[in-house]
Amino acid sequence: MTIAIETQGLCKRYGDVVAVDTVNLRVDAGEIYGFVGLNGAGKTTTIRALLGMIRPSAGRVMLLGEPVGPRGRGPWRRVGHLVEQPAAYPELTVRENLEVARRLHAVANPGATDRVIDRFGLAPYAGRRAGVLSTGNRQRLGLARALLHEPELLLLDEPTNGLDPAGVVEIRELLQTLASERGVTIFMSSHVLAEVDRLATRIGIIHQGRLIEELDTVDIERRRARWLVVDARDRPAAAAALVVAGYAVSGTNAEGAWVLHQPHAVAAPEEVARVLVLAGTPPTRLLVEQDDLEQHFLRLIGAQA
Repeated sequence: MTIAIETQGLCKRYGDVVAVDTVNLRVDAGEIYGFVGLNGAGKTTTIRALLGMIRPSAGRVMLLGEPVGPRGRGPWRRVGHLVEQPAAYPELTVRENLEVARRLHAVANPGATDRVIDRFGLAPYAGRRAGVLSTGNRQRLGLARALLHEPELLLLDEPTNGLDPAGVVEIRELLQTLASERGVTIFMSSHVLAEVDRLATRIGIIHQGRLIEELDTVDIERRRARWLVVDARDRPAAAAALVVAGYAVSGTNAEGAWVLHQPHAVAAPEEVARVLVLAGTPPTRLLVEQDDLEQHFLRLIGAQA
């Protein structure tokens, strides 16, 4: 498997502040890697180090098999990026900004500009100056610039920032298509954990500069807590019946329904239903629920703290 991103002992210090602390990353070609953490955890600093925008205090960075180093060394014609606020010349139009990017990337086909304008729904704004665009359309322009030269690797910092719900879905589907059909590797940071959960094939959690956990899709499913929500018209009678049958009824959810955490209850909710029916208090609700990435993340960060 080709390695698209590799860091070894990556550190970045600003005086006494350690922004990134011994981060070892390995991202294989074709992956969508979600990089999540609190504000100030080191996400953007890591991405800037990957792109050679800052010099690491220690460690090394490899992109697409090439070292990233001083004086702009790196495989930049094969890399697209969007970091923090989208960069654009405010007095130039959307089309002019993309034409500048096309020439800088030595893309010979002038149709490449029209292609990304159409792909990102920028046609109505093509003649508008970048400085007067809305936040969402500036983000679209930044993504269009990042993809103009059809890179093999995309490094995206908050790629859906400022987009409306329809735009978020559009970008999600585009990134999934790029990875699955074209083999593009995508490394994305985001604070929208639900979006990362839907999109990423692997997730890294960074906290206080350290990479504290990595999860692939199998890990995410395995580590999620699951529980059974049980409700009935006569809640006290239902609870009493469950206790007699050996279930631990120790708490309720926000709606007042009972919550069972025992694995045998979660695995066999039909047995819980049978107990309640035989006790004369049939369930009105029986539902297995589970953590999402946000809940797992908050629990993990809490444990670290």
